[in-house]
Amino acid sequence: MPVVPLVRESASALSSFADDPKGLLTSCRRLLDRRSDCAPLVWLAARMLTAMDPRSEARRVVGDLEDDATPQVLANGMDALPAGSSVLAVGDLGAYAAALDDRPDLRWIEPDDLEAAASADLVLMTSDCAGPSKALVVAETVSVAEMARGFRTPVWLVSGAGRILPGRMWDLLSARHRPDDPAMRGLAVLDLDRFVTRVVTPSGLRTPAEAARRSDCPIVPELFTR
Repeated sequence: MPVVPLVRESASALSSFADDPKGLLTSCRRLLDRRSDCAPLVWLAARMLTAMDPRSEARRVVGDLEDDATPQVLANGMDALPAGSSVLAVGDLGAYAAALDDRPDLRWIEPDDLEAAASADLVLMTSDCAGPSKALVVAETVSVAEMARGFRTPVWLVSGAGRILPGRMWDLLSARHRPDDPAMRGLAVLDLDRFVTRVVTPSGLRTPAEAARRSDCPIVPELFTR
């Protein structure tokens, strides 16, 4: 399920525990037990648990996702590419793709076209769960990142609202990233410091560390403890 509908559905379910702090915490923990691959769910849970009015906060989280400025930031960044530039996109750009409709002059390369990939001017990747120096990505992204590094091709990681966690929350969540977890199938961990040039965020193009420092996800360790 795409992130926005998933968070919207989860926000509705968690809101039924808005007047029961213990029940809300237990439900948030269970949610993250099932979906440790989705940072926006951590963002939702942490914001609800630290809010004076969890129900209203849940609505604000959904609104923040729906009003995500990341697609426009991506479009603005792509405006700097000269006409006819080649772009390799790994994985499904999803909602971000519509922001690029104004650049029909760009040449899009398939990841399995290695000969063409060598001539790419930019590589785009996406992640729904990132921290200061690591991110979860579709598995094929890692080999493409290695190739891009060899050709010194800029790599942008597109990671929208709620998808970037501060260091401590990333560490606590990533401790649950077990290979045998069904939610982790087809995913791999990407070293951002090694491979990523910029992270596309709602606030602009950032380095990975800058993006994590700007995360508005509260630090709530009890989400991951029993």
